[in-house]
Amino acid sequence: MILVPLLAIVGVASADEPGDAVLKGVAEKLAAYGDYKVEFSVTAKDMGTVGGSYVVSGDKYRIRLQKQEQFSDGRNRYEVYPSDKEIVIDAVDTSSHDIFSNPTKAFEFAPSEFESRLTDVSVNGGRGVRTVELTPRQGGGTAGIITLYVDAVSGLPAALDYDYQGEKVSVKIDRIEKLDNVDKSLFIFDPMRYKNYEVIDFR
Repeated sequence: MILVPLLAIVGVASADEPGDAVLKGVAEKLAAYGDYKVEFSVTAKDMGTVGGSYVVSGDKYRIRLQKQEQFSDGRNRYEVYPSDKEIVIDAVDTSSHDIFSNPTKAFEFAPSEFESRLTDVSVNGGRGVRTVELTPRQGGGTAGIITLYVDAVSGLPAALDYDYQGEKVSVKIDRIEKLDNVDKSLFIFDPMRYKNYEVIDFR
């Protein structure tokens, strides 16, 4: 499982870095969940606000956003476009922390990859949060600055802001639920299920 090795990395962070301590707490709480489901809403310019959800099981995931679905078996990523009857297959970008393309690492921020800056407790969406601004170090594998909002009471992630070269995308975490007995077929590509689809393979 990806989250467990991360804890070893984050655990070596200096206790003098409060932002790293908050990130370590988030990673520990999600690791304790094991398999889990996240419900979220996304707000972006020219798109408004839309809802989505994803399930994570180790390095595998399945994400739904509007009519699009995406899932991964840990090695390959499958993007399903029902309206176009297309499936796009590509290798997973394991360096990505983008919740839309690799949600298994959406809340994994190792000090070796990101410089963190903790700000005071504030209110975001009616919730008391601690804010951590994450600036990628060289080779951090992200397009820009990420701002993580952590619930000041539960220690769980409350929201994310992505800055894609000046274009902001905000993700509000509505619910995180621990799951038992996840159906592993969620993460497996079954060609028979998509026999009428065109498959575009970029691997």
